[in-house]
Amino acid sequence: IRQFAASGSRDKLIKIWDLDKGQCINTLIGHDNWVRGLVFSPSGKYLISVSDDKTIRLWELSTGRCSHKFEAHNHFVTSVDFNSQYPLVTTSGVDGYVKIWDCK
Repeated sequence: IRQFAASGSRDKLIKIWDLDKGQCINTLIGHDNWVRGLVFSPSGKYLISVSDDKTIRLWELSTGRCSHKFEAHNHFVTSVDFNSQYPLVTTSGVDGYVKIWDCK
């Protein structure tokens, strides 16, 4: 079983890493500011990212394309998590809000 990791940084890029090979296998481009948080969906088909550009983005890992973009908070979005039992995503931001997103 191949294992993957994702990293995001102030360069606005998301990198997908093959941990077995120790190599970057894809670079996802789309955020307009620092990437602050990343989480893989429980199925492993998607990656969700949050950024200082105030957005959440849903990435299809098979294509490397951003399939959905949501204006999430009124200030930097700082964290994201995917519920493993229900199709819910939680985000928090510098605006002081925690939001729960239904992914149905």
